[in-house]
Amino acid sequence: MNNEKVQKFKSLTSFVFLPMIIVVGTLFAIQIALSPNSQVVFAQVEDGSQIIQQGYATSSPDPLPGHEAHQSVTILRLRDDNAVFSGRITFTTTRPVEVQILHRDTTRTGPEQIPNIPEAYGKLAIIDLPGGNGQVSITNVVPKFTEGAAGSTFAASVPFSGNAVALHNLNGEQFATTYTATADVLGPATRVDNIATEGQQEQQSEEQQEPSEEQQSEEQQEQQ
Repeated sequence: MNNEKVQKFKSLTSFVFLPMIIVVGTLFAIQIALSPNSQVVFAQVEDGSQIIQQGYATSSPDPLPGHEAHQSVTILRLRDDNAVFSGRITFTTTRPVEVQILHRDTTRTGPEQIPNIPEAYGKLAIIDLPGGNGQVSITNVVPKFTEGAAGSTFAASVPFSGNAVALHNLNGEQFATTYTATADVLGPATRVDNIATEGQQEQQSEEQQEPSEEQQSEEQQEQQ
């Protein structure tokens, strides 16, 4: 009698829960497939390893704060260990794009993470990441495109070195791409800064304005 009850319980359990498991699993797979810029996260890749990645992708709003009006496809994401990628991306897109390379350092925190650069030297594109995850500086490489055979695609091959790589459209135009990316995972970079202070910058300006002894001698000879 007990065996019959156990068998009925098992049958009922399978009948009720198995379809639920299948439905949940299917929804999860659909969510991953439809998520914008769904890319492989390489946090599990060991330093010294090599990434070989190919894919088709469509763009979505740039996830960087203040860049939501742009369109991008993330190829290699920032890693928790701040490792640097070094490699090459070869791609074809339906719109002109830049290769966006991010540079990030987590060995410093707070306002001193990115040093203050005197205004006389110009401004770099530096962005605060959400959640207090530091800051990134941006390099946008504009490739020299080889126009496609149909005249509606754009192809290029670009080397890169940085903490993350994306294809990026500043005009906010949606685009599709096919690409191959290869990269070595080099590990974290050593931070090396050489930034002039305001006082040093003023001194350099004065030195540039003052003629050297050689220039003064040449001027005197010309006057004679």
